[in-house]
Amino acid sequence: MKQVKEYYEKIMLHYLQNPGEHQLYAGQQLSKSLIEKDIPPEDILGLHISIMKESGHVLSEEWERSFQFLMEIMVSFGMAYQERQSLRLKKKQLESEINVAISMQKKLYPPTFDDEFHDLDVGFISTPAREMSGDFYYYTNHSKNKLGILVADIVGKGIPAALCMSMIKYAMDTLENDVKPANMILDYLNRLVLKNADPSLFVTMFYTIYDPLTSVLTYSSAGHEPALYYHARSKKYADLNTRGLILGVDANVKYEEKAISLESDDFVVLYTDGVTERKGSEAPDDNSILREALSTADLSLPAQDIVNHMYQYVIREKDYQLDDDHTIVMIRKK
Repeated sequence: MKQVKEYYEKIMLHYLQNPGEHQLYAGQQLSKSLIEKDIPPEDILGLHISIMKESGHVLSEEWERSFQFLMEIMVSFGMAYQERQSLRLKKKQLESEINVAISMQKKLYPPTFDDEFHDLDVGFISTPAREMSGDFYYYTNHSKNKLGILVADIVGKGIPAALCMSMIKYAMDTLENDVKPANMILDYLNRLVLKNADPSLFVTMFYTIYDPLTSVLTYSSAGHEPALYYHARSKKYADLNTRGLILGVDANVKYEEKAISLESDDFVVLYTDGVTERKGSEAPDDNSILREALSTADLSLPAQDIVNHMYQYVIREKDYQLDDDHTIVMIRKK
């Protein structure tokens, strides 16, 4: 502080004797240095008053009181400024952490569907409402060539949700060579979430396993929206649902498993609640919006094209206002 005082005194007294742009510029540069050194404005004002007195400049009583008044203002200003700087730093650090989480999250999603299952056509889309998504979809080739596909909605946002998503993804990777039934996989994930995830997080999930040898799709739900099943021969829709509590609540919950046999052109649509939620007290709280979208779609198109059509229909019906994440996955038997 001694060096600051000496330099401040030098440029200020020079300015009083010979006011000019050079001294003003030096003062501006000094102010930047003071900010970097985290010196509050009230200290600078106190420095200014003491230099004026020590240099023999007589201040009137009125001027003294005005400086005292200004000092009080500067104290409050300095505290508010430091608090603001602290918040800005925390915000910058948080943004950096969020960017890392977003980058990590993007790597969790499968880029394309592996065409190993030649009798299936799969399409998917997932759009976050904000930078980070609470929705997750995933597929894995279990041993004995069975395809596992899941859609999940993590109730919670931000970095804890991304970490939970990562945990589920890598847990599923370890099950690639395991042939557990769908409900047993949910039981395993439930215990994993309870043990390791943030207590404020809960996860809804719909898990399916397709066996190409029998064309049977088994499924199990953990408090998730029912899947939408289309039977091509009868041209009828049905909801697929099972009993089971959301993941991360109760270690003793039991998950139910059911199965359907898929015929040619049959399909199952998995989705998250953001897709089907509509505004208005009279809006239906079901998957009717997806049925409406499918009624306007060309069902002979590839699954990805149909998924894109459903998504565009949904957001158009909502006036392009995304209040929640939107995820749609379509599994169709060729």
